[in-house]
Amino acid sequence: MKVDEKILKRIAEILELGENINSRSHDGNIDTAASFQWASSALNMTGRVFGTDSHYFTSIEENAKDFPLYHCFKVALGVFRAVKEDYENGAIFKLRQIVEAEVFDDFLEQSESLFSAGFYQPAAVVAGSVLEDGLRKMCAREEIELSKKPKLDSMNSALAKKGVYNLLTQKRITALADIRNNAAHGKWDQFTQDDVDDLIQWIRKFMERNYV
Repeated sequence: MKVDEKILKRIAEILELGENINSRSHDGNIDTAASFQWASSALNMTGRVFGTDSHYFTSIEENAKDFPLYHCFKVALGVFRAVKEDYENGAIFKLRQIVEAEVFDDFLEQSESLFSAGFYQPAAVVAGSVLEDGLRKMCAREEIELSKKPKLDSMNSALAKKGVYNLLTQKRITALADIRNNAAHGKWDQFTQDDVDDLIQWIRKFMERNYV
């Protein structure tokens, strides 16, 4: 099951739990323990999907402070219904980009740490892998058909041909890919430490332009 499907499944489960609590409420009486437990789950998921500074999160949080008042529970439940609806109708792509950006940043930080420690050869391999994976995801976003194991050069060419970036960027990516490949195959005399420093910095800027 993909990440998007898992998240949507969990949102649906939390919403169903809230609907069950609501259906069991009579004359404004609500299961206090169950309502607070539900609010905790709803806030956790809403914060992960839309952020703790989103109006969804703050609205649920504010109303949860006045649980077990039935009116406040109903408002919070209504907000969470909107969380599910908005996630289904457009937030998936935004969330995917956020997750991808965080993953890319983690790997680039690993590359920078290796470089700072003097291991610039493996640093080039890690950073180059970030670039390759980034191009693959950009192709998916642009609905460019790829083979099961696409090569970086083919993805680079396809993205440039579609106008995602210009010829200069395409040539720069080709040059950086050569450094990564030389590092991966132990041809360390084909590049310098300064080349790797430039590679890491350029890839970071490239990924920030495309994923932040």
